[in-house]
Amino acid sequence: MNLLAVFLYNAQVGINTNTPVNMLDINGDLNVRKELRIGGTNTVKGSAGAAGTIFHNTTGLNVNDWKDIKVADGLTSMSLFSMNTLEDKTGVSFSGSDGATLPYDEGGNITSSWGVLQGTSSTFSITNATNKVTFNFQTLAQKTGNGDASTSFACGIFVDDKLRAVRVDVITEGAGSYKIFNLNATLTNLTPKNNYTVKAACIKRNINSNSLGIGRAVDTSILTPDMAKSVLTLSVLQPY
Repeated sequence: MNLLAVFLYNAQVGINTNTPVNMLDINGDLNVRKELRIGGTNTVKGSAGAAGTIFHNTTGLNVNDWKDIKVADGLTSMSLFSMNTLEDKTGVSFSGSDGATLPYDEGGNITSSWGVLQGTSSTFSITNATNKVTFNFQTLAQKTGNGDASTSFACGIFVDDKLRAVRVDVITEGAGSYKIFNLNATLTNLTPKNNYTVKAACIKRNINSNSLGIGRAVDTSILTPDMAKSVLTLSVLQPY
């Protein structure tokens, strides 16, 4: 047999509690069989919302309203679950002997040869087995020294210290030359988990005795840290 206890205290109503803390305080499940209306007055019914809208707390948390759900075309009914934009102005630099020019395998471990752009290190979580995680990484690479000798490098995205996306590039102009580097990648249906780690890292390949800065100005007469900075934007999409 279900027991229902209602208590009145200073014009407050408590259901299954003798210490209500609001006008109506329910200690248990709430089952609404018809409309839930908000914003009403003594003379006007509140709004029940419309098909496709969601109940929303405003910033002040003392007024509620209904919001439309906007889903972009082509996302197969997914919506933005989380987004984070990370910025790094320190960057990494390389000099001395050449690095390895071997191919990189997806799932490979991060090693000490990779220079991590520390400002791009963060975490993200997945709560639904159907998901897309997109990474948009942009930085600037600059070389100096050894004339027109080319300088090659690679940058990658590491998730839980495993390589998940990578691209190589080369600077072929004279000392002080620079170029913008972009890497865009999407991972699909990652296993649900709290606090995946993510970071962007770069590595030297054949640098031909040049000095190479990635996300860092190696010739400050041409570039400033703000001009050379790196940005990583991470977006998680899941069904709403």
